[in-house]
Amino acid sequence: MIGFCLAAGAGRRLAPLTATTPKPLLAPAGRPLIDLACDALLKAGAERVVVNLHHGAEAIAAHLDGRAGVRAVREPVLLGTGGALVGARRAGLLGAGSGDPTVVVTCADHVVEPGDLEMLATSLERSGAPVAIGLGRGRSLPTFRLDGELAVADPDGGWTATGVFALRAGILDAVPPGYSTMVESLLEPCWRRDELVGVPFGGAWADAGTLGRFLDVSAGLLAGRWPYPLPPGSLRRDARGGPVFVAAGARLDPGAIVAGPLVLDTGASAGEAAVLTRSVLSAGATVGGGARVTGSVLGPGAELAAGEAAVAALLPGTPCRARPGAGRIG
Repeated sequence: MIGFCLAAGAGRRLAPLTATTPKPLLAPAGRPLIDLACDALLKAGAERVVVNLHHGAEAIAAHLDGRAGVRAVREPVLLGTGGALVGARRAGLLGAGSGDPTVVVTCADHVVEPGDLEMLATSLERSGAPVAIGLGRGRSLPTFRLDGELAVADPDGGWTATGVFALRAGILDAVPPGYSTMVESLLEPCWRRDELVGVPFGGAWADAGTLGRFLDVSAGLLAGRWPYPLPPGSLRRDARGGPVFVAAGARLDPGAIVAGPLVLDTGASAGEAAVLTRSVLSAGATVGGGARVTGSVLGPGAELAAGEAAVAALLPGTPCRARPGAGRIG
């Protein structure tokens, strides 16, 4: 099994935060989203993980540089979710020649259980179908109903796509190169032919693509909703029992007022009488004394001056730059 992580998007729903930090490098609880996605695929049994890059490619590739089992591939022209897979197949990264391995596809901003990814791959291999789709309870379009193992598009269906798929690499050979989406090039043709297997996920799944969802993922990671350990630091409780994570190297003034879920990443700091509620302070972010942060994400190196307020804000920080010469991009 080969893992494929879609990481080329611009992250517009998290702008202006993503103007300085590519979305895959944002860390909801001390570990970047791209690390969580790659870990999930490797733990699910992927022999290697291919990550496609476009926006912020150099910085993301530098972050992944030297990581065992992970290959970053740059798209000079954005190819879309379908075109990225086709391009990787034609480059020999998803099986060479007539090889037809199982490919499990996830997104850099999706957080899922490795066991569900493994189940998705197993279901595809057992069924003999060309594509399997991970399903969760919900009404987000498109919606599906299950007919045995088959996922059937149905506006009244009780299942929604989790954004995670498994496919047989050989199906990509029939898709023309260039820009395309997975829905138009792979999923819709399969469900119209009754060849799309639906796999209900048993574990938690979420995407971190908006401010609210990012904060929900942060809270879930602090609560142990997914099997991903926090980095070194201290996980404590506020006066009401909410989780507050202070990473190693972060500083929370004893006089600050906090209400979790709250994350202070490495090098972040909050001054005396600062008020912090349900937020993420990314690495190196600083909050001055008496400042107020509520329902917000401060990017790496962001600064909020003493007495200022950030409410439901996405505060960009220092531009993320690749190390000179770092990051092998295929």
